[in-house]
Amino acid sequence: HSLTRRVGAHRGRVGAQLRRGPAFSGIEAVTPAPSASVEVFEDGDVRIVRVGPMGPYGNNAYIVRDTSAHAGLLVDMPLEEGPLLDAIAAEGGVQTVVASHWHLDHWATYDAVRAASGAPVLVGDAEINIPEERIDGRLADGQELRVGGIRIDVLHTPGHTPGSISLRVGGAVITGDTLFNGGPGRTFAAGDLETILASIDARLLPLPAGTIVLPGHGDSTTIAETTAGRDAYRRHPKPAGFCGDVEWGR
Repeated sequence: HSLTRRVGAHRGRVGAQLRRGPAFSGIEAVTPAPSASVEVFEDGDVRIVRVGPMGPYGNNAYIVRDTSAHAGLLVDMPLEEGPLLDAIAAEGGVQTVVASHWHLDHWATYDAVRAASGAPVLVGDAEINIPEERIDGRLADGQELRVGGIRIDVLHTPGHTPGSISLRVGGAVITGDTLFNGGPGRTFAAGDLETILASIDARLLPLPAGTIVLPGHGDSTTIAETTAGRDAYRRHPKPAGFCGDVEWGR
């Protein structure tokens, strides 16, 4: 099976453009947009709903749903609680929330999501700078989550943060800020770029070429496109110790 994609409007389609900017945590900022759009990926009983871009950094959130079991899981809690809570309600609610990593733009609506869903919040077991009372559990590399009958595999993909995780769901992988369309996530200290590239090489590129990559910001891509970009980067790599933004072909 393979995921099929369709786009629907949620309070109107967004036309915001990504731009590099001095965003906190190194996230790409976007020009303000009136509302978030909804993009749906479906494969049998697997339904993945992308809600975004949301907030000043153009974040995406994802609802993973088993349509036959009426069970759902939310990945990330960006700013703009209205569109996010509306999407959660439209999908019948969520029973679990996973934060791909603990940067503020990925948990800014924590309180609203917890109040609306009552769902436990989980993060990667190596993530840092989290008040323990804010989370209900930690996820280990290789751990399996279940959403109804859907299996979700946890992949530890450090580099953007020490405990960043990606989630493989059938023919898709939700990558947070580890992998974007066009390059890896931003890094902040010497050695982090090498770490994030190693995560991409070891944990993401071995996935089937047709796997859809669903990032924490920006448009989706595929493992095939990422492999081509990674190959281009190998011909013109950044110097050792570089950190910051990287685009594959530049």
